[in-house]
Amino acid sequence: MISRDALGVDEPGGLAAASPATPLTVAPLAAAPPLHHPSLPDVVRQTLRRRIVNNEIPAGSRLLETQLSEEFGVSRTTLRAALRELKNDGLVEITPRRGCFVSRMDADDIHDICFARFVLESGAASEMRVDDALLAELKDVISAMREASEEGDLQSIVAADTRFHDAIVRAGGSRRVRELWHGLDGQMGSLMRSSLERQRIDLAEVVVRHQALLDVIATGRAATIVKAIRNHYLAPVEPGGQP
Repeated sequence: MISRDALGVDEPGGLAAASPATPLTVAPLAAAPPLHHPSLPDVVRQTLRRRIVNNEIPAGSRLLETQLSEEFGVSRTTLRAALRELKNDGLVEITPRRGCFVSRMDADDIHDICFARFVLESGAASEMRVDDALLAELKDVISAMREASEEGDLQSIVAADTRFHDAIVRAGGSRRVRELWHGLDGQMGSLMRSSLERQRIDLAEVVVRHQALLDVIATGRAATIVKAIRNHYLAPVEPGGQP
């Protein structure tokens, strides 16, 4: 005799209800990184920044609001927002009566920013571990810097300079020091343009100085590296790239 259990009979005259299907588990989708779309003032600022840093708009040039608004197809309000950011970057001066002019940093400003960078970067460098990955990264950055130098593109050299020194600061392991160090990024274009003109050195010598610093970093000797970073930022530069 076949039992009710074998037939799946639950009640007389009926079959047991089928067990509910196991619900499908759908893994949540990973959150997509937020997209950053530059605002109109950012686009105008970056375009003017590149022109000023690359000396396409030389020091002393007056930036006319009407002309630039028409060129970029933006309102004066948008243009003024971009010019205020360029003022914060040390690239222009804005005065109520004279208007907006391309400016250069004076010697005191240059020394002040370089000293701040040295203090933060040397502190990080004293704690960093020099390994093959770091040296390879720095070599790659210098290659990009050399290419930009051959093209006469100072703005790209500024970007490469930031990457080079950021690698050093990052290797020091302090998030807070890195945040403070990057707080000076906006002024690096003005700093480099002003320094090159004051010291009368060309873009190729910028590459030479970074290669010299890399050679010292490769030794792995912390005290020697800190001294080299001080010379890199603060020692007067003579033609030929030597402090």
